[in-house]
Amino acid sequence: MFSPVRTALVCLIASASLSSAFPTERSNPPGGVVITIPPRSTDVGLKLVPDADHPFVAPGPGDMRGPCPALNTLANHGYLPRNGVASYEQIINATREGFNMDHDLAAFDAAFAMLARGNAFVNRLSIGGETPLVPPLPGQIDGPGSPGGIAKHGRFEGDVSMTREDAALGDSVNFQDALYDELLLYTGKFGDDSPITGNRSIVTKKVMAEFKYARFVEDQARNNQLSFHAGRIATSYNEAAFILNLFANGTDGVLSIQMLGNIIRNQTFGANWFRRSSPGTFDLITTQAAEILAVHPVSPGANDENGNYIVDPPSTACNAAYYDLAVLSIPASYSKATGLFRKNVDTLLGAIAKPFGCPVIQPQGPVGV
Repeated sequence: MFSPVRTALVCLIASASLSSAFPTERSNPPGGVVITIPPRSTDVGLKLVPDADHPFVAPGPGDMRGPCPALNTLANHGYLPRNGVASYEQIINATREGFNMDHDLAAFDAAFAMLARGNAFVNRLSIGGETPLVPPLPGQIDGPGSPGGIAKHGRFEGDVSMTREDAALGDSVNFQDALYDELLLYTGKFGDDSPITGNRSIVTKKVMAEFKYARFVEDQARNNQLSFHAGRIATSYNEAAFILNLFANGTDGVLSIQMLGNIIRNQTFGANWFRRSSPGTFDLITTQAAEILAVHPVSPGANDENGNYIVDPPSTACNAAYYDLAVLSIPASYSKATGLFRKNVDTLLGAIAKPFGCPVIQPQGPVGV
């Protein structure tokens, strides 16, 4: 059985032609920005969110929003740039300020997103789709176009989301009411009773365990292109644990349907919502993700062309999810980076490996996908 404990929150393709096309240190274009990992903050206690300096403003034309309700909410309140294009440091600081996300967990998530779908040379990532504010990588080492943003299918965004369709089935970027209604049905069946309403309106681990498994069964039956390898299982179940622990009101740790709907559907912080009283750590999220998955175990794998789910062979890596995410998903062409670009890549690779306790392994993933 696969377990996402100590996992997150796909080969070597670099060729001689890539090597010759990649810029040398002297030919790196101007405009690079040094990426630094912000220091660990001491402001990590219970706090009312949002404050007066961060009112909700709906996104305007051209503002980037994507499949992550937490990042969308932070942008809607100005904790992230409201245009939805952010630096690595801004993401770490915003997730700590808004959700009390622990430093190492935030550093990992932001680093993986930046290398998977951002531009680590200019230190810019779109939390939605493609934008001219995030140019192609130096030398177009990951293809001629924009990195795509986290809304682009694959690498960061993947199958069996709680509120988005698989890309092969429909809209993988925007909130889907039908899926959310399904989550509400599972809350009514498996949730805890609210002390206020008396109804089953409290979202729990049991709700997440049953709903997540149902989502897998649904998509495995419908999507012949389903991809659910170790890294995606980890991020999918970590999503459930993240919601339970960081969307709940910090005053009591309870996740009501109202609190859930504010962030996941309306993408705003509701009235009288407090972030959690202690940082949400990597271990907290991955341990609870493992508990949710253990109710209905699912092994890493993918569908073949006939819709049969083929389980992956056992992994011998330091950590199966780390290897799938950091090695098999991030483009192998990063190995050709030089100068400031190389320094930034190394900083981000180190941030990805740190919470897993694994040595840094250079990326070996496909280019231009």
